Amino acid sequence: MNPSTPMSSDLSPEQVDPAHESLGGIVGMGFGLLAILSVGVMTIFPTARDADATMLLSESFGVDGGLPFGLEPTRAVSFATGEHLVLLNDPVRSSQEDNAPRWLPSKSGAGWQVRFTKAKGKVETFDWSTIPVVEAGQTPVEAALAFFPAKTGKKVVQGQFHGLHFEDITRLPMAGKTVPVDAGHLAWGPFEAPFIQLRHYGRDGTGPGFWDTLRVNLTVGSKVRILYLRWPRGQAGHKDRAAEFLGALPTDDPT
Repeated sequence: MNPSTPMSSDLSPEQVDPAHESLGGIVGMGFGLLAILSVGVMTIFPTARDADATMLLSESFGVDGGLPFGLEPTRAVSFATGEHLVLLNDPVRSSQEDNAPRWLPSKSGAGWQVRFTKAKGKVETFDWSTIPVVEAGQTPVEAALAFFPAKTGKKVVQGQFHGLHFEDITRLPMAGKTVPVDAGHLAWGPFEAPFIQLRHYGRDGTGPGFWDTLRVNLTVGSKVRILYLRWPRGQAGHKDRAAEFLGALPTDDPT
């Protein structure tokens, strides 16, 4: 790929609707995803198998050393259809995230999505701008690196980085909703990698809250790779932290 060419089309601030999570929704980024992979992924995807996380990080992502923010590989899964997923977390802080939203497979089994309780009948709204926000600057608590084969990669990127729309957070559903809060490009060696930051509003046992995630398109040529980061409850994510993480990922195609 020409270093001066963005790895996907520009994502303008007016575009953003995470309602459509393709197989790219394979990453939920939450503590709940770890639980899902631990309990049910082999039932949902019988052809999935555990993989050596260190080896997969090296073979699919070119990572042979340590990663930022104290993140450590937790599990790696390979699917017969060619997708690979490596989960990483901060062992101490991630274990404290018991209230993180559960990220569940879609009904079709083709992807992953976060599910909050859906209101029936007339949708009652709530002013989510009243939720306290810890300013950006904290480090992410979890991360994931996903690799997709070329035959499905284009659809994954399209579903995760396009067709999204900013919304008025003072009038979102009472039950919560996922909305974008930032989008643009990050410098990654000679490339400009598209990113989008999402805020997942929802309710748990302690009341209304939110969890920020950020995804970065690391596609180079025919190799589709996406980085996902998640912050603890109530902490604003930030692209600068994603940029730091990119510093640990080589830009050359390891395969």
